[in-house]
Amino acid sequence: MSRIRLDKFCKPAAGGKRNALIVRVGMELGRELSTTSIFFHQAIATKLGINVTDTRCFELMSRYARGPLTAGDIARASGLTTGAVTGILDRLEKAGLVERFRDASDRRKVLVRPCLEALQRVARLYEGLAAASLKHASGYSTKDLELVQDYLEGSLKILREQAAKFC
Repeated sequence: MSRIRLDKFCKPAAGGKRNALIVRVGMELGRELSTTSIFFHQAIATKLGINVTDTRCFELMSRYARGPLTAGDIARASGLTTGAVTGILDRLEKAGLVERFRDASDRRKVLVRPCLEALQRVARLYEGLAAASLKHASGYSTKDLELVQDYLEGSLKILREQAAKFC
């Protein structure tokens, strides 16, 4: 891995503490959060008998969909190929998490949606994380939360832009 030159991002006149915080917040904590998040989601996936990519696609379907989706819809939302999504849907269906059905207006089109019982079962697995995260966030002032929101939204934008470079 190539070494990133910090002097491009840290002001020379800035104190050592600020530069250390830039590195800690801008790189180290983000990497640690990403890794820990992946391992958390892997634990959930193991509990459900699927893999972590399957859980993330299930989350996309259950959280953002306003109705049934096609494999193409999921591929566009996830950045995966339709072939990869078909395999994911096969595993999700086998695990009882989603159901496939034919579109009533176009019988050639296959739609998929999360099963209601599965949504409830998966939600229970995330209850502890949700409660602890909300409790943690509630300890910050509105101004602090707005700052955290701005940082996280900016980080998500950067991550999406960087991921798009690989597609």
